[in-house]
This record gives sequence, C-alpha cells and structure tokens, in this order.
Amino acid sequence: MRGAILVCLLLLGSCARPDTKPRLRVAVLAGSLGHLPLYLAHSLGYFAEEGLDVHMEELSSTSKTMEAVLGGSVEIGASTYEQVLQMTAAGGSVKSFFVLALRPTQVLVVSPRRPDIRRIEDLRGKTVGITSLGSATQSVLSRLLLNHGMTLADVTAVGIGSSGSAVAAVEHGKVDAALLISLAFEQLRARSPGVTVLLDARTAEGCTELFGVPAVVGSGVVATPRWLTENGTTARKVTRALARAAKWIQDQSLADVHRRLPTALRSPESAADLHALRVMRPSLSQDGRMPPEGPARAAAFLRSVGHTNLPTDLSPTYTEEFLEIKP
Repeated sequence: MRGAILVCLLLLGSCARPDTKPRLRVAVLAGSLGHLPLYLAHSLGYFAEEGLDVHMEELSSTSKTMEAVLGGSVEIGASTYEQVLQMTAAGGSVKSFFVLALRPTQVLVVSPRRPDIRRIEDLRGKTVGITSLGSATQSVLSRLLLNHGMTLADVTAVGIGSSGSAVAAVEHGKVDAALLISLAFEQLRARSPGVTVLLDARTAEGCTELFGVPAVVGSGVVATPRWLTENGTTARKVTRALARAAKWIQDQSLADVHRRLPTALRSPESAADLHALRVMRPSLSQDGRMPPEGPARAAAFLRSVGHTNLPTDLSPTYTEEFLEIKP
C-alpha cells in the first residue's frame, strides 16, 4: 500500500511540474524588414527546435523597444546599435549580442502633395515625419540635414509611427516628407508610383551618402547584461536559431522568402513586398557578427549629431560571446 501511495505521489508531482521550456518575449519594430531573421526564426520553427517558447511583441518604435527591454516587460528586443550607445550614455545597461542588418532600413520620401520638394535642401521650414521623437530615425534625419548644411532646428520633426499610420501621414499631406521604414515605403510607392525619394539608406549608395561607407551597424538583438549573464544557454539558443534563419534567407529565392513572410511583414501588394526583399536582403547580416569598425563608426555618427556624452570604451555595449563562430 505504501508503495502504491508513493507511486501516485510521484506521478502527481510529475504532472504538476511546470513546463521548463524558456518563455521568451521579443520586442520588434512593427513592419521592419530589418528584423526579418527574428520573424523567420520564429515562423520557420527554429526557435521552437531550440526549445524556446517565443512570443513576438510589435512596438511602434525602437525607443519603445529599449524601454521594454530595460523595464523587463520583454527579455530581448531588436533595436539599432546607436540606441544601445545612447541608452548606455543615459545610464541604462543594455548590450547587443547578434547583428541583424548592416544598413538602416529608412527611406526619405516626399508627400505626393508637395511636388515642390525635390532636394533635401527644400526641407528647410518643412514638417518631416519620423517614427517617434528620440528614435533612431531622428538621428538619421539629423545626420542627413547636417550633410546638407542644416540642423533639426531647420525642420519640424513629428512622430508618425512606423507602419500604416506613417503611410497615411505622407499620403494625406499631414507631413511634407518622412523617413519611412522599408515596408511602409514600398506600400506608399505601390499606391503612388511617382513618389519622390530623397534618400534610400537601404542601398550601398544611400548608406554611403549618409555615413560615408557602404555598410554600418544597423539593427541588432539586444538584452540587458544581467539577463545575458543569467541566461547564457538561452542566449546561445537564440543566436543559433537566428543564424539558421539568416542563412535560410540568403539561400532561398525571393519568392520562397516572400511565401514565408508573416502577416506583420506583408503588404497588400506582393510586388511591393518582393521589391522590398530584393533591396533589403543584401544588407542583412549572414552571421550576426559585429563589423570590426562598427562600434567606432556608430559612436562617431552619434557625436556628429550632438551626442557628446558617449562612453569612450565601447566594448561593454556588444558581445560575440554567444555566437557559434566557425573558422
């Protein structure tokens, strides 16, 4: 009898034992193709194969992502490396551990209602939309204006979000021009084929015009150092899944990649999606590694737009410790 009771208790204990699969909340920018490896690692089942229970949470800007990571409402997020540096300078503690993209995803476009704007210099005195104040797009706008003899004080920058609201703001002339992320731009162009593009930072040419080099550190996966220290095994599983997704994206045809796009990265126009993928794919990292000059260039970029309190030692802001780097 005692043995039967013991067996029952053991069975009950086994049934009551909670699932040990790590639950991972991941913040991404709504509609950003620069975060495509994260989306596909999820939809292709690579996270699940690593034993991770991943929940994607779409936010309206990368600054919101940083708030979520630092506040603990998500474990990891996708953001720009420049924002990692800005958060570090402000006293926050966050670290990049997998590079997703090597160029920005923004395109500077003119509202169809403002045919008089043909050059960047024509933006003086105009209203320019960005995802949100303090976001990475504001820094890009600031640098672009400086390259053309202006500053943020010469325009009115307003937050318009990153997806449908941004497209509507440009279409209806609520802003004179805007920095749109890749998918939002392609949606706008599908509706207004003759839309004026002042800069396409997704391309090598546009990136060079903006930064002076054809590739920089674009977006990456970030977490707090504490979370990385306490969850090293999980972080390695994340990077393995992301590396598989990054390779899959490069190996497949654009049509195959398009077929696997989640709803969040699809527009009503398949042709627009395919064009966005064609432009974006060459800028996606294939291994997650930090480019050798990436941190220094990102810091120089931020200093050029007025962020002078950045740390001199950049090594605490990124790590390759969790990558499985092949010789």
